[in-house]
Amino acid sequence: MNKITSMSLIRQTMLALALGCAAMGARATPAVDSSCKLQYPIVLSHHWSARTICSDRAAATGPASCVQAEDYDKYCAQKTQDAQGQPACTAWRVPANEEDLPPRNTNRMDGALHRDVSHYHRYFSKAIVDRLRDTCGNAVYIADKPAFASYEVRARSLRNTVNEALGREKADKVILIGLSQGVQDARYMAAKLLLDDNNPAAGTMKDKVAALVSLAGEDGGAEAASLALDLLSLSLGGNWADYQKAIAVIGDQAVNDTSWKRTTAEGETYVLGELCRGNECHVDTEGRYRSSLHSLFDLSPQYMRPTLVQQGPAATAKWQRLMDYLGIEKARWAEVVPPSLEADNGVEYFSYGAKINNWLPAWGGTFSQDFIFFAGITLSSGANDGYVSVGRQRYANTAANFHHVKTLDGTLWGRGYHHMFFSGRNDKLYAPQPWDQEAAPYKGTAADFYQQVARDLKARGF
Repeated sequence: MNKITSMSLIRQTMLALALGCAAMGARATPAVDSSCKLQYPIVLSHHWSARTICSDRAAATGPASCVQAEDYDKYCAQKTQDAQGQPACTAWRVPANEEDLPPRNTNRMDGALHRDVSHYHRYFSKAIVDRLRDTCGNAVYIADKPAFASYEVRARSLRNTVNEALGREKADKVILIGLSQGVQDARYMAAKLLLDDNNPAAGTMKDKVAALVSLAGEDGGAEAASLALDLLSLSLGGNWADYQKAIAVIGDQAVNDTSWKRTTAEGETYVLGELCRGNECHVDTEGRYRSSLHSLFDLSPQYMRPTLVQQGPAATAKWQRLMDYLGIEKARWAEVVPPSLEADNGVEYFSYGAKINNWLPAWGGTFSQDFIFFAGITLSSGANDGYVSVGRQRYANTAANFHHVKTLDGTLWGRGYHHMFFSGRNDKLYAPQPWDQEAAPYKGTAADFYQQVARDLKARGF
């Protein structure tokens, strides 16, 4: 065999090996699930507030501890043991590969804004994002809005994320998936905001939204918000301006932690959000309290869809005092976003709800705030998910572009579905046991559910 032939055989062998390796690599990469691959990027719009990973649990170990309620292996950054040799934890934090999920420590739109929220749950779990992005092959963007603010402020922040998605993906529209107050933010943004405030000719945001999905959204308001306002009003004697007393009652740790901060030569300043306006750029203690109060106002049934009782003289006078303190002029959502503005406007609206059948003590003890809200809502408004009644999760608009798809409740003897199931932050805590879950195709984890939502959208032409 001559030298040339030998070299040729070597090259052929190397080529065959390379092709074989490439084929093996191709087989190792899971195929995209085309049934949930959408033609538009997805923008996730998160709920109100934020919660620490290990929140207010008196016991360090045992059945009432965070070790049992949280994902110990995932979130415990400093593992230890108690005197009985049981697992304990001295520091709860998100792992490094989740720190870029909202709430983030740095602001993507304004790098000068910072905070430390590494010990807070993410607004959407990595499992949800990975399922929509990696399994389904979608581009996924997650808003990082102020945790405690009015829907107007949150909607402007959401618009920044939508514009980022449109620009990066070279897309003409997005699909918005909102959770809880994130739905109202998305609805306001689509109905009211321009694409660019400085260039009206660029068009409106509704022209950039193909579909808007509501997950446990407060179309009629969250009864939990009304209960919170009533309890706060009682504790303040109706004096909303007594913010120091209010803070002593409800605390301000989460508000302070999740507010953006900007460090200047004069010191550290609290900032409501990126591209802030006026007093949003320097938020003092009362300003942060007012912002939180405003968000509860926006979440309440009195604002979203009041009953006849809530429109009575006494209730109206009480409501007006709160509006006066907050500087709010329009008392109802329908005055700001009338149904005609959303009806047949080129956006398709879909809603999903949730219902608790049997309260799980791990969600909150007998005298916990969460249980009081659940019991109060049940007595006043019937079935609910712990924060919002089933009736108020469904769209009231009867226009042809509004659709209710599914309310998750599982089996009657099971726990049902908690509001926070949709966040995906803790399936162990918020998802029913496998034998008590919804039947297929909605059976499974929170990530499974989001994949099915994407399939539902795909089946409808998106």
